[in-house]
This record gives sequence, structure tokens and C-alpha cells, in this order.
Amino acid sequence: MPVIATVTHIAPVDSTTDIPPDDLGNTPPSTRISPGLRSALTQVLPLLLGCLLGQLLPTLAQIPGFRLHVLWIPGPLLLGWLLFTPRAQWRTCVLAACAGTALAFVLVPFVALPRLLASAGEFALVIAAAWLLLRWRGERAPLEGYREIGLFVLLGCLIVPGCVAWWQALLFAGGPPGLAPGAMFTLMLCSSVSYLLIVPAVVNLARVLQTPERRNGWRWRTLAVALCLLGVLGLAWGVDWRDGVITPLLVLAPIPLLVWALIVFGVTGASIAMVIVALLGMQLSMEGMGPFAFWTPDRNLITAQAWTLGTGCALLFLGALSEQKLSNHLKLQQAYRRLGEVTGRMLVVQEEERTRIARDLHDDVNQSLAAISICLSALRNQIPDAERRSVVELQEQLLTVSNDIRSISHELHPSILRFTGLASALDAFCIKRNARGALRVRCRIETPPRLSEEQELSLFRIVQEAVNNVDKHARASTAHVLVAVRGEQLLLRVDDDGVGMPAPSGTPPAPGLGMISMEERARLLGGTLEVSASPLGGTRVEVRFPLGDAAVDLPPLRAALHQ
Repeated sequence: MPVIATVTHIAPVDSTTDIPPDDLGNTPPSTRISPGLRSALTQVLPLLLGCLLGQLLPTLAQIPGFRLHVLWIPGPLLLGWLLFTPRAQWRTCVLAACAGTALAFVLVPFVALPRLLASAGEFALVIAAAWLLLRWRGERAPLEGYREIGLFVLLGCLIVPGCVAWWQALLFAGGPPGLAPGAMFTLMLCSSVSYLLIVPAVVNLARVLQTPERRNGWRWRTLAVALCLLGVLGLAWGVDWRDGVITPLLVLAPIPLLVWALIVFGVTGASIAMVIVALLGMQLSMEGMGPFAFWTPDRNLITAQAWTLGTGCALLFLGALSEQKLSNHLKLQQAYRRLGEVTGRMLVVQEEERTRIARDLHDDVNQSLAAISICLSALRNQIPDAERRSVVELQEQLLTVSNDIRSISHELHPSILRFTGLASALDAFCIKRNARGALRVRCRIETPPRLSEEQELSLFRIVQEAVNNVDKHARASTAHVLVAVRGEQLLLRVDDDGVGMPAPSGTPPAPGLGMISMEERARLLGGTLEVSASPLGGTRVEVRFPLGDAAVDLPPLRAALHQ
């Protein structure tokens, strides 16, 4: 058979019109941030300002009375940025770091040109080191595994600082008088400490900002406690301990603080605390105070830097253990979350399938049975009286089957729940259960709140499954169903007077599908399900979940008792 289609109108299509994606179509134009602006705020501006400040600090440190420069910032800052930035954006990061370095030469004329050349060589080494670190990290995050940390210590604390010190010594040969014999070792030590402190702090801070799950310990109260502990440490190190007896304790004093920061804030907090403690120790040592102040300022600074290298390396490896445990915990939480989403979708599909089966039973099968009953009525009027009794019995059996199918259809999809609410649906459920079997079900509903259809359906299914379990396994004569509001929570409780819970054995039995379904529905409600011994002698199934601000109490209804 030919199919004829008539097209009445076709709207013109403008190929030049851009159709926004779904995720941007609902966003107001005023709240959108262009990719260029986002890149400038997150990459270009921080690196430019950081490298500019890092180039200016050595010059400012030459001012009398201003001895602030103890860390070299540009190279470590760029390495930390490259480790958490996608490789496609490395060019932007490197250009921003070079722009900050060049800007320092333009704004401050007395910034030596050899220093800019030294920074260019260091940036080339940093790019190579970042490429090697990311190549050998595997599937882990940067600086998360022991192998990655060992490679970082080898590259960032030995090879790169050594090459940078050699390159600077080559450039400054015959230049500033500050390069005395042994200056190369001093430059290498300063660079090693800078890489050890700045790179982990930058990488871990970026990881926390990108992963909200890692911010659990970051609270205002704990931050205030951390600041107070740092202040106490500064006061203890600032005291002049001439006898030297307390000095070993002062050297070990930051260790409990760093371990506490690692436990509370994670490896990010420990890295930031290590930077603060190291800066405090090195600045006090140059001022002739603290546990490292026993010689000249330069020697005191070298002692503080050596302590920082040892403590920082130990903290890196200790933080790797904590970070791996946290990563595994987050992966497990994500797996549970995905499993919960899949289970929730399965429950939705199950309810849709139940609705379809109930509709088919009610509309198709029951209608067919009604048609068969009508045909039997017509047949009964056409046969002799002696054979009518068989037809009448057959009609009665059809009526029984039709009632059973209707009951099954209502259990599969309780339409009364949608139209009259949870209290009426549980009322009707208890009446049907009492009329069908020997189990007596008592339903008590106290001040039912106004819930969503999904919440009421989940509660009804939990009651349905719990009562079915009592009927099948508990050998009970009575079951009590209670729905009530307790504070800001809704309480659902099912008690029975059956045989109770089985005695505990060596290996607990695996929960059945009914119990798993109830637990999952309780979890989707945002609550918990507990199974315990009942005061009636049997088992108690109790579900509690918060009502929230959306729950509005309705006028109290009469408690329904069906015995």
C-alpha cells in the first residue's frame, strides 16, 4: 500500500545561527565566564604575579634590614602549576611565567639581565622535569605514590637545583661579589628547599580546590586552632633559650603540629603548614633566634634549610600513605554512589514495570475474563437445567480469579496511594491483609506529614515487604505498623510477635532481596533501616528519615486499628 505524505510548510533554516549547548542554554548570560577569562584568572595571572614577586624578592633582600628572601619562587611555582595543568595548556603557563620574569626586568631596572637568563634556563629544566614526572606517575595523581615522590625528590631536590646552581654560577662568574667559594652549594640548597616546599603545596592545594570531597577537614574552627598552634610555635621559637637544654625539644616541636595538620586537613594542610614552619624557622635563624641560632646567620640558615629538607622529605612520604588511603576511600564512596544511582534507577524501572503489568492485568486480562463470563451467562441460558450448575460453578471460579487478579493488580500498583495519600493506602492495605489470611495487621498512623509521591511509594513498599516477610517467615499472629513524626524525622516501625531473629552464628546469613530492597528504599529516602528484636517477642523493622523543610503537617487523622 503506497504511503502519501503532504508537506504543508517547511521553516527556513539559518545555518549561521549558533545553537547553544544544553548546559549553557539554561545559564544566564551575565553569569557565564568565557574560557579566555577563566584561563587568565586561574593560570596567567597567578603565575605572572608569582614569578614577578619571585624575581623581586632577591633584589629586595639586598636592602639593609630587610632579610626576607629565603625561598626561590619562579621555578618551583611553574613546576607545581605544570603538574596539575593539562598538557595542552602548558604553553600558556610557560608564557605567563616568562611574562612575569620579563616584567620584573622592565619595572625594576636593577634586576640583573643574567638573572633573567638564569630563569629561562631553569624554566627549560622545569618543563623537562614536569614531563618526566607526569610520564612515570601511571594512573595516580601527581606526587601521590612513593615512586612519584622518590622521582620528584631526585629531580626537584637534586638534579634541577644542581643544574640551576651550576647555570647561575656560570652566568654570575666574575659578576656580583656575593658568589664566594661555596656559593654554588648555597644556591643549590636554597633551590632544593624551595622545590621541596612550594611544589607539593601548589599541587595539593589545586587538588583540594578541584575535588570538594577533600575539603572535609577544612572548617573555620580547625583553621583557628591551626593558627593558634602556629602562634604558640612562633612564641616558643622566639624565646632566647641560652642554656641549650630545651633546644632538642624545640627542633621536634613542629612534628606534632605537622602530623595533626596531616590528620585534620590532609596532605594539603600538612604541606602548607610545612611551608609556614620552614619560613618561620629560616627567618628566625637569620635573626639569631630559634633552635638553629648558634652560629653566624648564614650558617644558621643552612642548618634550618637542612632540617627543612629532612623533615619535608619525611612528611612527603608520610603524606603519600595518607593520600593513598584518602584516594581509595573517595573511590569507594564514588563506587557506592554509582551503585546507589543504579539501584535507584532499577527501583524506578521496577515500579514502571509493576505499573505496566498491573494495567495489563486490570485492563486486558480482567476484561477478557469478564467477556468469558458474559459468554458463559449466554451459554447458561441455552443449555438444559441439569448442566447449568457446572456453568455456574465455572462462572464463580472466574469471578474468584478476577478478584485475585484485581487484588494482585492493586498490590502491584496501589492507585489509592496517588489519589488519597499514604494513610488511606496503608489503611486499605491492612484491611485486605486481615481479610485474606490469618495474620492480623494493626496500622496506626499519627499525624501523617505531606510527602512527595516517591517518598510515600517508598514507605508503602517498605511496609508491604516487611508485612510479607512477617507472613512468610515469622510465624506470627499479629503485626503492628506505626507511622509517626518524631521531632524532625518520620518514623516507620513494623513489629511482630513471631519467632524473632535467628541466633547469631559464625557467618552471618546473606540478606534476601526483600531486605536489600527495603534498605535501598530507606537510603533513597535519606534515612536508615534497622532490624532488631521487638518488645512483642519477634522482630522490629524501623525506618527513620529526615522530613526537611518541605514536609508540612496535615490535620491529625484518626488512628486506624484493624484487628
